[in-house]
Amino acid sequence: MKKKIIYTIVAIVVIAGIWVALNREKATQMVVDLGMAMTSSVKHRNPSTEKAKFEMTVDAFSKAFKDNAVEANKQYINQAVLLEGDITTISGVTVTLNNVACNIDSTEVGKIKDLKVGSKVKIQGLVVGYNDLMEEIALAQCTIK
Repeated sequence: MKKKIIYTIVAIVVIAGIWVALNREKATQMVVDLGMAMTSSVKHRNPSTEKAKFEMTVDAFSKAFKDNAVEANKQYINQAVLLEGDITTISGVTVTLNNVACNIDSTEVGKIKDLKVGSKVKIQGLVVGYNDLMEEIALAQCTIK
C-alpha cells in the first residue's frame, strides 16, 4: 500500500514537471496569479488620507535626524508626516525640500508642473528611510497640500 502511494506521488510530480517544462509561460502566469490572489486582499496604506501624525517644518524634521538618527527612525519611520518648506529641486516625480526627498504619488504627478524651485510648499507622505551617509530622508506616496 505504501509503495502505491509513493509511486502515485512520484508519477504526479513527474507529470507536473513535464507539463511545466512544456508550458513554462502558463506555469509562470499561474504562479503570478496565485501570488496576486493571495496578496490582493491586503489593505494598502494611503498616507494622503490619514491625519498626519507629525506636522512640522522641514528644518525641524531634518534636525531630528541629524541630532539622533536612531531615535528619529524609531519615532518617524512608517509614519505619515506633513512637512512645510522651500522646494530645493524637482527631478522627475521627486520633489526635494532641503534634504528630504519626497516621491510624489502617481495620482498627484500632474501637480508637479505647477511647482517652482524656491517656492514654499506643504507635502504629506510616509517616512520610509534615512540615509545617514548622505543625510537624506525619504518620503513615499507624497501628496501636495
